[in-house]
Amino acid sequence: MENKDFEEFLSKKTCRGCFNHCPLDNPNCNRSKIFIKDAKEEFEKLSGDIK
Repeated sequence: MENKDFEEFLSKKTCRGCFNHCPLDNPNCNRSKIFIKDAKEEFEKLSGDIK
């Protein structure tokens, strides 16, 4: 369930690695990896605050 929640969270975030600004749940370049990592840390922090 948490993975599905994370996918939904990523879909609301955009990559800032290039001018395309792809959603992080469907990136089109490797530059998105750093932004996905940051989003995962943010998601884990938010999840921890809820519990």
